[in-house]
Amino acid sequence: MRGCDPAADPWRRLMGMAYEGIILFGVLWFADYAFSALTQFRGHPGALRTAFQLFTLGVLGAYFTWFWSSGRRSLPMKTLALQLQTRDGDPVSPARALARFAAASALAIGALAATWYLHPALALLLLAPYAWTLVDRDRRGLHDLLAGTRLAHVAPPAAMRSVDV
Repeated sequence: MRGCDPAADPWRRLMGMAYEGIILFGVLWFADYAFSALTQFRGHPGALRTAFQLFTLGVLGAYFTWFWSSGRRSLPMKTLALQLQTRDGDPVSPARALARFAAASALAIGALAATWYLHPALALLLLAPYAWTLVDRDRRGLHDLLAGTRLAHVAPPAAMRSVDV
């Protein structure tokens, strides 16, 4: 076990989500274009639409599981000095990274379903996992609590730090 890095502050988390969204736009555009080209999917309701949605969720799951596990980090995480860790500060296993993705997906899909079927104001539930970081002592999101993970602010490598001469 290594020493625990400080928790990522809410602002750094928000900036990470925004930057990750920019990267994911391109990733999903190419993946979903390939799916549509191969299957001739044009957005109509039916089994192919469900397959498209599951494919997109699978691409997201593979992306995040890969970059969150075994000490790896996506470009936005490297830029903002973020790393997903266990509660003890160790690298996250692929299974735990997948559990975090599943928890985050379930919370988002649940909030969207509540919005669609119950009341539009329930869209505010989409903010709950992020808002939880404002009240949690260790700044963990709800999905982090469920998966046993934490988002840490890690020091950049020595080669990246400025040196006074």
